[in-house]
Amino acid sequence: MTRLIVTEKPDVADRIARALGKPRMHNELGVPYFEVDGNFIVPAVGHVFGLSEKTRGNWTYPVFDIGWIESYKVNKGSAFTKRYLDNLKHVSKKCDEFINACDYDIEGEVIGYNIIKHACGSDPLSSSTKRMKYSTLTADSIRKSYANLVATDAGMARAGLTRHTLDWYWGINLSRALSLSMRSVGRYTTLSIGRVQGPTLEILAKRENSIKSFKSKPFWQIELHTEKDEILVKALHVKDKIFDEGEAKQIKENCGKTAVVESTDQKKFTQKPPTPFDLTTLQTEAYRCFKIDPRRTLEIAQKLYTQAYISYPRTSSQKLPSDINYREIISNLSNLPQYKELAETLASKQKLIPNNGKKDDPAHPAIHPTGERVLGLDGQSEKIFDLIVKRFFATFGDSAHRETVTVKFNNNKEFFIAKGTTTTEDGWHKYYKPYLKLEENLLPTYIEKEIIDVLKTEFLKKETQPPQRYTPASIVREMEKKEIGTKATRSQILDILFKRGYVLGKSIEVTELGLSVIKTLQKFCPEVVSVNLTRKFEHMMEDIRGGKRTQQEVVAEGRKTIEKLSREFKVNERMIGQSLIASLDRSRRMKDSLGDCLKCDGLLVLRTSQHGSFIGCSNYPNCRFTISLPNYKLTRAGTCGTCGYGMLQVQSKKAWKFCVNPECPKKNNNS
Repeated sequence: MTRLIVTEKPDVADRIARALGKPRMHNELGVPYFEVDGNFIVPAVGHVFGLSEKTRGNWTYPVFDIGWIESYKVNKGSAFTKRYLDNLKHVSKKCDEFINACDYDIEGEVIGYNIIKHACGSDPLSSSTKRMKYSTLTADSIRKSYANLVATDAGMARAGLTRHTLDWYWGINLSRALSLSMRSVGRYTTLSIGRVQGPTLEILAKRENSIKSFKSKPFWQIELHTEKDEILVKALHVKDKIFDEGEAKQIKENCGKTAVVESTDQKKFTQKPPTPFDLTTLQTEAYRCFKIDPRRTLEIAQKLYTQAYISYPRTSSQKLPSDINYREIISNLSNLPQYKELAETLASKQKLIPNNGKKDDPAHPAIHPTGERVLGLDGQSEKIFDLIVKRFFATFGDSAHRETVTVKFNNNKEFFIAKGTTTTEDGWHKYYKPYLKLEENLLPTYIEKEIIDVLKTEFLKKETQPPQRYTPASIVREMEKKEIGTKATRSQILDILFKRGYVLGKSIEVTELGLSVIKTLQKFCPEVVSVNLTRKFEHMMEDIRGGKRTQQEVVAEGRKTIEKLSREFKVNERMIGQSLIASLDRSRRMKDSLGDCLKCDGLLVLRTSQHGSFIGCSNYPNCRFTISLPNYKLTRAGTCGTCGYGMLQVQSKKAWKFCVNPECPKKNNNS
């Protein structure tokens, strides 16, 4: 019996082949594959099949007649997959049993399922197909997986196929509906929306509208300053924010030059070790510590996984199961100089019990290092690996103990509070440095009825602040909280919103176009951006995986929903198009602009005349403001970090950049 082992990526095929024996490499069609003991390990490159409309050319909606075809026929950007697909078809003719060794998750299940069905011509759910299930790519894990093959997870496969079908239904049909709405009013442009994109954009837009409508209010705070044992102490009036200026002034006038210690209170509390990393928590921590966005964090973690340095990263689990050899991993990590001391300290503990969290994943444990020898990491990869190792260590640490001291001062019947918190036993803290987010604020020792001198009483005027914008990490966390998208796709969804021009910036701002799309859809087709609807289908797909619903039942429900939404679009087609025109035009102008006009409400744009290039106002001829430019070839070069206006680069013997804003504080300094 000859087996074909299908892997998701070429480097995984190489690793599996070397773990199973002494591989012989073949390269007959320009793509390498491996032979070990008469079995073949052949790589794919992710999805080599994609969904496509069976009858193409009629740009209408709704459409549901779709099927799986070769990815290179669906998307020109997937042309490189043809060689890998041809290679799989070629080798499959030599085999009579098939093993799906793609990543053990929904996407990996779909990739392997489609290859075995459409490229190899075999039933992925039959007894002739098996599954390798592993969470690390260490040689030992691979060999154990191969020795303990399992049947294809039919529920996972059907749930994955359903997800792709529903995403196609939503993405193609609703994007066509939006675009045809624009055509109905004479604008030939393409807009898009998706099953998870819509609700995600709606969440962001709701926050953006809250920020735009926010009206700040002034408030005052009174702060008492004193000093003891060379420690400056700042105590805040018990009323904290005072919105009446007259009341605040009266409190300050009431205060004298001395105060009495009214009371002191000490509270000790325990901090349990952190839970192990699931993907969302890793992405959140990586953004907090390094400002690495979630999409990039996943890319790095995936690479560390294929190098066998960490376990599978696309996991929802916060649990480390007992069958993992913690001591061996920690012992191996002690061979790395940067972890030697911490690892040896941990290894000296009599028992190693991780502080597991509540979240679980039936497919994979929490993210953890494997203990494999690490070679050649640098830059962001080194940072992410270090964060994962330190978190792994910290989960086994002892609880930390901290103490908060609260002192209440009486200054002529005006009461002030000072608080200080310090660590008394660091416990797990020592393992998670430098990634702790703690403040140590030591207060001197005070005795009740003690009289203290007041250095000053400060009168602080402040303003209430609008809600903070989402960051890439916090919106991914919010998507998880609302149960939309999957752990593997949430950061990709956000990336799509950036590419569509709906959002921008690290502190995510929804553009005028993004706000207009949401406002229009909320008015005419609110279910398109409904978190509840998207979550309903997420739960239904989980039911497929658990055997509670059938694939056909959920797809039929999805089709019914799209038919309803399509009717709403068609009834309101012209109104939807008219609603989007102004914001689309403004968005295009903003994309091409170099900044706001310095004379009117127009935008500065690069123009060309018979005399060369210059900068003019988009409101010409009503506004004739211009800026002269050097007589060289010019290209866009980003945004000025000082004033936010556009930068241009001069293409000459010595290229140089300048800010187009004549009022920029840096005054066109070359950079």
